[in-house]
Amino acid sequence: MTDTTTPVSNSTITPTTASFDKKTANQADVALTMTLNGNTLSTIKNGTATLVAGTDYTVSGSTVTIKKSYLATQALGTTTLTFSFSAGATQSLAVAVTDTTTPVSNSTITPTTASFDKKTANQADVAVTMTLNGNTLSTIKNGTATLVAGTDYTVSGSTVTIKKSYLATQALGTTTLSFEFSAGAAQSLAFTIADTTVAPTAALKVQMYNGTLSASGNTLNPKFKLVNTSTSAVTLSDVKLRYYYTIDGEKPQSFFCDWSQVGSANVTGAFVKLPTAKADADYYFEIGFTSAAGSLAAGGSIDIQVRVSKEDWTNYTQTGDYSFNAVDTNYVDWSKAPVYVSGNLIWGSEPN
Repeated sequence: MTDTTTPVSNSTITPTTASFDKKTANQADVALTMTLNGNTLSTIKNGTATLVAGTDYTVSGSTVTIKKSYLATQALGTTTLTFSFSAGATQSLAVAVTDTTTPVSNSTITPTTASFDKKTANQADVAVTMTLNGNTLSTIKNGTATLVAGTDYTVSGSTVTIKKSYLATQALGTTTLSFEFSAGAAQSLAFTIADTTVAPTAALKVQMYNGTLSASGNTLNPKFKLVNTSTSAVTLSDVKLRYYYTIDGEKPQSFFCDWSQVGSANVTGAFVKLPTAKADADYYFEIGFTSAAGSLAAGGSIDIQVRVSKEDWTNYTQTGDYSFNAVDTNYVDWSKAPVYVSGNLIWGSEPN
């Protein structure tokens, strides 16, 4: 009996080896030619993973093009692709994957530590020299906050100057600035922020009670008595008082001075939101004085009766507020209403 079955002819591919460079500028598709010998291409696999036609490769007639976008994802070394056909033996393409990309060189900065004195006479800009190593400066950050070029710092060639006006706003302790570049690792500059300003000789204290003791209401109504316990007069325009509280719903707020011996028009009020909310305070209002308020004589005192409200008159919850005096109905020494002279705390304490 004669076997008339036509023998299967294997398909072939050309070439069977290729190379691929992962360096971006050198990346290129790899084209190969199939001699099908009556068969059709079924799949291309990388190990057990099947390449996706139209994404990882394309077929046009007898030409298969392996996409550079696929090859760029392969590990360095040899990637072997297996071509399966409708009949006959599989064929293999061995791709040598390399990367001739020049390694990124990190930029550096000098110095990496510096000090800054908040005392006005000692304040100075801080110059930093960058060795860029082919990179460019992208940003400077303080935590998640990005410094503003031209305001917080300037750049001239390879020199960055951190402005004293920015450093003067930082809290005492350590401020770390992160220099980020177009490539490579970020570099850090750690500032030690100090203040050698001589503490003022003024001695003041605050007595206070709240005019409204209800747990909630649409007005905060503290009444302050500022007492000069020193032997010399104090210039009131140098003095600030603070009242810490929770806003209980973010709204624009209004400040009113109802009465003071120095004149209500000479009493100022400003609202400050704490950068980090405390359990008993997320805002304070700060009472100040214009130059027309004059001075507070040694042993003298003044009353400052104020009100604070939200513009839509929604309620505050006073219970638990740091500066709220829930008990007294007459003036008592109240350390939770701190006093500052020329920016220095001289009476009371801030919330922890």
